[in-house]
Amino acid sequence: MGTYTLAIADGVLFACLPDEADIGSAIAEAAATNYGAGLALSIVRGTELTDAARPDDDVVWRETSDSELLDADGRRYRYAVRRAA
Repeated sequence: MGTYTLAIADGVLFACLPDEADIGSAIAEAAATNYGAGLALSIVRGTELTDAARPDDDVVWRETSDSELLDADGRRYRYAVRRAA
């Protein structure tokens, strides 16, 4: 599994796509459908999806009842993290 890009705004996960995917199109679609123009998104590239965060991981996103972290094959994960080298 490769790394993923997340688009987050106001505590809402808008997109979780492989780093090489077209995140711009996914953001445009999600923003137009849910919020309209003027949305300030935080884009985080290079995250790893995992079910167990390690003590030295930088947890970028935790799954909640309102959001699911799904990989490109539709598998569900609990965390998106940046791992120390």
